[in-house]
Amino acid sequence: MDYLDCYQILKKDHFIENIIREQLRGQKKQIKPGERIFLEKDRILLIDRGALVLCSGNTFLRSFKANDYLHAIDLQKEQEDKMLLEAMEHTIFREYCAQEFLQFLEQKQLLSNFFLQELEKAQKWSYTQANRIIISTEERVISVLQELVERFGKQIAHGKVILPRWIKIVTLAKLSGCSRNMASRSIQYLKKQGILTQEKSLWKINEKALANLYY
Repeated sequence: MDYLDCYQILKKDHFIENIIREQLRGQKKQIKPGERIFLEKDRILLIDRGALVLCSGNTFLRSFKANDYLHAIDLQKEQEDKMLLEAMEHTIFREYCAQEFLQFLEQKQLLSNFFLQELEKAQKWSYTQANRIIISTEERVISVLQELVERFGKQIAHGKVILPRWIKIVTLAKLSGCSRNMASRSIQYLKKQGILTQEKSLWKINEKALANLYY
């Protein structure tokens, strides 16, 4: 088995995340929905459960879910007030000193796997963001919803997924960088197409139909 094959196995089974939780002591914290915190310099967070978004004023820049890392290694002075995180639901995470965290992974011969995993996520996110610059606002809303379905959707029967309660029109608008009216029009369009249905404030989505829309 070569390195990349081994890497795929470790990534699929969340091997690195599990060994960190089991063997490296971190400070366990929790925050309530709507609560905001700053990601401090030289800290690494590992989310156990819940959802966080990186904020800039009223705009949401990026979402994070269970088993995601957030890090501010070598944070510059002008960036310190920009690493603001908001909990979208009750969220539990572990906070580590970056130096201790990286030294631990190096001792376990897992540091290269960790960096490759984070590079892969960063490249995917950067490509998605670059693509959203050149598409219409309506397409951008759909693109953001596709990402939320992929990251937070829970599989239910008949090829559909259900999204967490915190994913609403206002959330979609903030992540898309558009008005609530535009996000609302996009959701209404999906309802008319039978791609999205709503029950008790939860969105149920035909995953395949949504994935094929525009792309």
